[in-house]
Amino acid sequence: MALKIISLTDLINSDQTEEDIKKLLFSFETIKSRSESGARDVEEFLHNKAIQFEIMGIARTYLVMSTYKKKPLLAGYFALSTRPLIIPKRQYSKISKNLQKRLMGFGHKTEQDAYEVKGYLLGQLGKNYSADAQIAKCVTGQDILHLSYSKVLDAHRIVGGRILYLECEHHEKVKKFYNDNGFSELAHYESENKLCLMVQQISKLQY
Repeated sequence: MALKIISLTDLINSDQTEEDIKKLLFSFETIKSRSESGARDVEEFLHNKAIQFEIMGIARTYLVMSTYKKKPLLAGYFALSTRPLIIPKRQYSKISKNLQKRLMGFGHKTEQDAYEVKGYLLGQLGKNYSADAQIAKCVTGQDILHLSYSKVLDAHRIVGGRILYLECEHHEKVKKFYNDNGFSELAHYESENKLCLMVQQISKLQY
């Protein structure tokens, strides 16, 4: 089954009603058996924040669509924003000298001695685990991740940027997924939300 990416902005600006758009977004379900807050956050964002973030220009959400029984099916989604990665001085000093040297080739120090590098934040990425989506089996997490790369590369060709980064839980299965897809964890870094940081050079993205 072919996959299609639809911009939430395009949906909002189309002739579809707000009720129809919300019905589509609420067809997305996360894994109910998972105890990690990250899975719940992915669902909460799409249900209750995505439209507001889209209108305010905070992030852009893209719906990955397929079909099931000849009807449109929301297979998954991802959300991107242009946001520089800023590593506070205290965190930066904990990074290995080798990694500091590598990072310095991509960014600069701020007046507060923090480290800043231009890039894109992969704020959300989720696969639909609704009953219909699980039966259809039309997409994998890797498929959705690689589709997000296509949008990052489109933006990169227009406005530049050096890295793609994301924050995720300290969960070995989640971190392994991103490691297997080219991301590196920034050791000894923890965000204000107690999340770890995964980084990948845009020049190495493939889809």
